Formats: sequence, structure tokens, C-alpha cells
Amino acid sequence: MASSSSSSSCNYEVFLSFRGEDTRETFTSHLYYGLYHKKIKTFIDEDLRRGDEISPTLLNAIQGSKISIIIFSKDYASSKWCLDELVKILECKELNGQTVIPIFYHVHPSEVRKQIGSYKKAFVEHDKRFKKMPEKIQKWRDSLTKASHLSGYESTKIRPEGKLVDTIVKDVVKILDDITASIDFKGLVGINSRVEQIKSLLCIGLQDFRSVGIWGTGGVGKTILAEVIFKQVSSDFDGKCFMANVKEKSERGGGLEQLQKEVLYCLLEETLVLGGPNIRQHMKNRLQRMKVFIVLDDVNNFGQLEYLTEGLVGGLHQFGSGSRVIITTRDKRILEEYNVNHIYQVKGLDYHEALEHFSNFAFKQNHCRTDFIMLSKRAIEYADGNPLALKVLGSFLRLKMKKDWENALDSLKLISKPDIYSVLKISYDELNWSMKNIFLDIACFFKGYDEDYVKSIFYDLYSEYCALDVLVDKSLIIISDNGILEMHDLLQEMGREIVRQESKEKPGKHSRLWDHKDIYHVLNKNKGTNSVKSIFLDLSKIKDINLDRRAFATMTNLRMLKFYVPEYWNVSDMRSRVHFSEDLEYLSDELRYLYWHGYPYTTLPKDFNPDNLIRLCLPYSKVERLWKGEKEAFKLKYIDLHHSQYFIKIPDPLETPNLETLNLLNCVTLPCVPSYIKNFNNLVSLRLNGCKNLRCFPRNIHFGGPIAIDLSSCVKLTEFPEISGKITELNLSGTAIEEVPSSVDSLTDLKILYLRSCARLKILPTSICKLKSLQELSLPHCSKLESFPEILEKMKRLTLIELNSTAIKELPSSIENVEGLEELVLSGCSKLHSLPESLQNLKFLAGINAS
Repeated sequence: MASSSSSSSCNYEVFLSFRGEDTRETFTSHLYYGLYHKKIKTFIDEDLRRGDEISPTLLNAIQGSKISIIIFSKDYASSKWCLDELVKILECKELNGQTVIPIFYHVHPSEVRKQIGSYKKAFVEHDKRFKKMPEKIQKWRDSLTKASHLSGYESTKIRPEGKLVDTIVKDVVKILDDITASIDFKGLVGINSRVEQIKSLLCIGLQDFRSVGIWGTGGVGKTILAEVIFKQVSSDFDGKCFMANVKEKSERGGGLEQLQKEVLYCLLEETLVLGGPNIRQHMKNRLQRMKVFIVLDDVNNFGQLEYLTEGLVGGLHQFGSGSRVIITTRDKRILEEYNVNHIYQVKGLDYHEALEHFSNFAFKQNHCRTDFIMLSKRAIEYADGNPLALKVLGSFLRLKMKKDWENALDSLKLISKPDIYSVLKISYDELNWSMKNIFLDIACFFKGYDEDYVKSIFYDLYSEYCALDVLVDKSLIIISDNGILEMHDLLQEMGREIVRQESKEKPGKHSRLWDHKDIYHVLNKNKGTNSVKSIFLDLSKIKDINLDRRAFATMTNLRMLKFYVPEYWNVSDMRSRVHFSEDLEYLSDELRYLYWHGYPYTTLPKDFNPDNLIRLCLPYSKVERLWKGEKEAFKLKYIDLHHSQYFIKIPDPLETPNLETLNLLNCVTLPCVPSYIKNFNNLVSLRLNGCKNLRCFPRNIHFGGPIAIDLSSCVKLTEFPEISGKITELNLSGTAIEEVPSSVDSLTDLKILYLRSCARLKILPTSICKLKSLQELSLPHCSKLESFPEILEKMKRLTLIELNSTAIKELPSSIENVEGLEELVLSGCSKLHSLPESLQNLKFLAGINAS
């Protein structure tokens, strides 16, 4: 939790201006924590005031904030730094439109406006001290007067103080939602009038229940409209949930039940387990008392609505008074059948809107170039007002010569009635072979996946795979801020239809197989061909399938094979559903990605050559070792065998020299870690947590590169591993270790050390405080730990110390040497009776949990 001025370059959502001596330990701290708990990034100055001028850190924080909150207290005006802040805040309001909220804390606005009372007294002193700077003093006075006229809060009118804080926080959340919505959807043509029309149907504020259906063709902007409205109004409700892609999510494993869990989590803000009439009725009762705002996006059948609303509260109209529900769909009949209050049809953009929207992508400006006006009119005609088609077509034509425009539009003209798929496909058709394959991979398999994850599989197959910007520029995919590959569902449908057209009657000749019915047919009937490059089978959608040992023999070009269980499925109870009468004989040597949940054999097929294998995932498998004999898997970077309870042999570095990640979570039979583990020069993650038979880690192991090691829940591990090198994270939680050796100070790169629930751990060496890179030290439930070592050197990076439920009796006064400490957890420390006064010297400390 960063609460200080250390991140001057960062932008904040809220800047707090206050007089520290008046309110730092009372109202300001309460307000800060109210904002913090709503995940609002807030700047609060923790430094002592020094120097004559406002610091660059404060200037940057004010300029980078969306909202400034000024807490006018009795002595606010006595601080020249507060007044300088106020001047800067009002400048940002005028120049940048920053939102400014005054809080009159135990002062009346007229005291601030007229500078009377304590404010008059403050300016008497200023007039004496700064008598040679009358212009500066007048600027302070003018700023106080301007600020006092702004809409704000008076502490005397909203009581008690907790209610005042709650009111301010709720309003800040709403303001930020409005700001975010205006930024996110800035430049979307025709959005505002449509939003206002739908909001008029919702009648926000009335205490009845209302539902509105947003209906229209694919790509016309239904989801965007719902998003804008959600961001603008949802903060006024007790609970809110935007459930995107209902159709897509309901078809995954877990289906509607998982969707229902997600909706409940959003509305009630807690994880709930469905099942049992008492629990279900309890949840219904809570929801029936709440005013909620729900968006169910992309609903494609009545059963989805019925299941979600009936299961939650007993029907759509059983939500609490004032609740609102929006449903977006391409099928009007669903809305009519469910008797929503209003149906809003989203129509395509009119000519002028379409021309502006198209120009934004074709010319990177909101108006059309005069020499392209006639060609642009033709393009708009083909797109028929559909925003997605206009975006894709405009992106496709950008930077092209007139002749290229004419050729592209002529090709559309040859189609008697170009539909949206024809318009979208023109951009796909221009791609080269590699980029077409990348697009189809994303459409069929990787929508919603991490960009780097996907690149890692194909980095050397398609030379352009690392240049996904080509698809972004053509508006065929979106890469989110957190690196997730997204794609409009119409473009996904188009990509999958392109694959289906490879052979209309024979799915065994498709390059990609994702539909469980097609896969079942191809595998069960041995209909696969060398055209098949990838198979992704959701095992939760099939019953048992019995395969021939040569089921994959005809698929010699198979590059990806994934037999998986959905993320939310209870995988521990799921037995294997893929069976063979004899040992599997063949897997393609072209395989780059092999994921097989419940793989039924002790090794991979003996004739399988892993030359091209990059990612190997065999969770819950019966594998004991990867292969018999010597193999070369030089490309293999990722091995995941979690919950493979028979696994006993880690592959040799000579076979897999480029291994980066090894996940052996809950491989309970694994007896030891071989000493050659140190020879994996590229290994960055080693997960051995839950390996219950692992008794020791090899001694004197040095890791040359950065690596995170997890040995948690290795219950028979009694000694702290004697390792050295660039270990960045070390987790020994739940082990039987009794001490941390003094040599721990050699782990100079260690950032995170977890020793949670180490029931035998009694003492920590002083040398642990020499770990200059340490950021988190977690020791909860170490029930025999009685003392914390003296901190003899400055520790600037350690931000979190967890000592809850330990037997610790006192903290050393030298705790003040942990300069960057933000959070100290001491709850359940029954033997700890007092805290050292030196904790007050920690300027970053935001909270002590010592209940």
C-alpha cells in the first residue's frame, strides 16, 4: 500500500491537501483509509515540511491527480505550504478541468471565504512575515475565496464523522467512474445521445424495479452502450455487476452455475459456495433487500436469463427496490419472452456519424479527406452504419493509395449484398500466410489468453508472431492494458467460419478443432488427417471416449493438443474421460504444446520425439517420468505436472537445457531433488510445494540466474535449504524447519521470504535484517516464535511484516530502521502487550493490525 510521496512520477486518483497538525491522526487518516479500501490511489503527504517552496514531488502529485480534496480545518491557513498547494490545485482546475472538493472541517465556509476567525489570525501573521510579498498573500486570499464557493461538505451538517467519510468516499467513487467513462469512451461517435435515451428508460432514482433490453445486430455497439451507462450510474447502487459475454461464458465448463457464482461475488463482494436450500435462501434474502445494478451482456437464449435471475432471487422482479437490470442481445424474442420493461433497438450510425467514425480510422482524424470523399461514401454504404465494420474497413484502407481503395471496394461490389462478414473478411484476406494463421489461432483458441503466453508457443514458427501489432492496426484484435488478447465476437465467429469452410462436411480435414462434438467424431471414428494442426477439447463437455492406440497416427502435422478441464471445474473429483484399449502408440513430432489433463500413462510414447515441444502440461496425470531413455527437448521451456502423484524423476538438464519453469505442485511421491537442478541455467520458477515426501533439498546449490523457489507444505522438510545465488522468492511455509541459518544474509537478491505456519520455528537470526532487497517477510502462525531480531542496519525496501498469531513478546525499538514499512500485522499476538514508540517514526506505515 503506497501512501507516501515516494512515487512522484505516478499519477494519482485523489490528492489530499490538509493541515497535518489538525487532522493527520483523525479525520484525514479516516478519509484516507476509506479511499484506500475502495482501491482508490490516493496521495497523502507524510513528509515534514522543509524549505521555502512547495516540493516538486507535491507539484507532480497535484498535477497528476484527477481529484483534489482540500480539508479546510482551523489552522489550514496558518500553513504557507497548504496555501501554496491550494493555489496550485485551483490552477489545475482552471487549466486541466481537475475536480476540486472542499471539506469544511469544524469551520464555516464564510470563515474561509472572508478570512475571519482563525483564518484572520493566520493572515495577520502572514502579513508580518511576508510583508514584502503582498502579491503572494493576495493570491492566497483569492484562492481561499474561490475554493469556498465550490460545492463541498461541512462537518457540522453531516454527522457522525463516519457518515461524513462514507458520503465523501461514495461521491469520489462516482466522480471517478464518470471521469473514467468519459475518458474510456471519448471519441466514440454517436454514443452520447444513445446513452441518454437508454438512461431515460431506466429512470434512475425511482424506487420501482426496471429492466431494459438493448437489442441490435452484432458490432452495432450494444456492449459499449451498456458499459458507458454502467460506469456512469452504478456507483449509486448497493451492489453492481457487469457480466460480459454471457453466451461465451455459459458454454465453458462450469457453465451457468459458475456464472451465477461470479454474479453473486460481484454483488455481495464475497466468495460463496452454491448449494443447499438454507444458503441459497439466505443469499436470496440479502439480494432482495439490496438495490443492485446488473448488466447481462450478450445473452443468446432465454434459459440463461431464467437460470441467472431465478436462481439468484427467484425471478427478475424480485431484486430490491430501485434495482435496475440491462440485458444486451441480438435476439429480440428473448427480451419479449422475459417481459423486460423496455426494449431499446440500437440502430446503425447515420451518414454523418458513419463518416466521422470511418474517418477516425481511415485518416486518423474526425473528418474525411476531400479527395477521398466519394470512395469513403462507398465504404460507408457497404458497412451499412455498423461501427465495427466501419472500424475494420477504415483500418484496412488507412495509408493505402486510391487505386487500392478502388480495388478493395470493387471486390465488395461483386458481392450482391455484402453482409458484415464480407466487410470484415476483406481485412483478413489481405493478411499474409503467417498472419492469417495467427488470427485463426486467436479466434479458435486464444481469445482471452495472455499475449506473452501465446507468443511463447509460436515464437519461432511464425516469424510475425511477435508482431501482433499488425492485427491490432487492422482492428482485428485488441491487446488490453494488462496484455490480454481480445477480439470482438463477430470477428471470432468469422475466423471460426473460415476454418469450417476448409471442409464443410468433414471436420477431420479442418486445420483447427475446438467444438467437442467435432472432436469426439474425429477421434472416435479415426477420421483425423494431416490437415489437423490443433485440437482443444473441453473434457467437461464429453462423456467417456474410447480411442484406438493410433488415434493420432494420421495427424502428422498436429502442433497443439489440449485436453483440458475448465478453470472453475472441480478437477480433483474428475476422473479421466479419455481411454485407450492399449498403450498410446503415436504423437506427432510437430507438437509444440501438449496439455493433457489426466494423462493415463507413465511416460510419453516411446517413439515420440520432443524436438519441437515448448510447453508440456500433464496435470493430474499418471506419469512417473517424461520419457524412457535419452531424448532431446532443447526447445522445452515449461513443464507443469501438478498433482501427478506418481512422478519421481526430474528430467536431466542435458535433455532440457532451456527449461524456465518447473511446476511439481503436489507431486507427493517425489523423493528428492537431484543436485543437477543447479545446472538448469534458465530456470526462473521452481514449484515443489505440497511434495509431502520431499525430505531435503540438495546442499550447496548455487543458482546463477534469478529464481523463485516454492517449498511450502513440504511437511517432511526439516532444514532451511543451503542455497545461494540470485534467489528472489523463497517460500517455506508449512515446513518442519526449526531455524533460519545466519548464512541467510548471503541471499542478497531475496525479495520475498514466506515462513508461514512453520510450527517448529523458534528464532530468527539477526542476519536476516541484512537482506537489503527484502520486501515481504511473512511469519504468521509460527506459534513458537517468541522474538524478533534487532535491526542493526537500515532496511529501505521491506514494506510488509506479518507476525500474526506468533508467541512474540516484544518488538525491538530498532524497528524504526525498517524505513519503508507500510503494513505491520500483529493480530492474535496474545503475549505482545506494548508497541515501541519508535513505530511513530515510520513515515510510510499505513496500518498496524494488532486486534
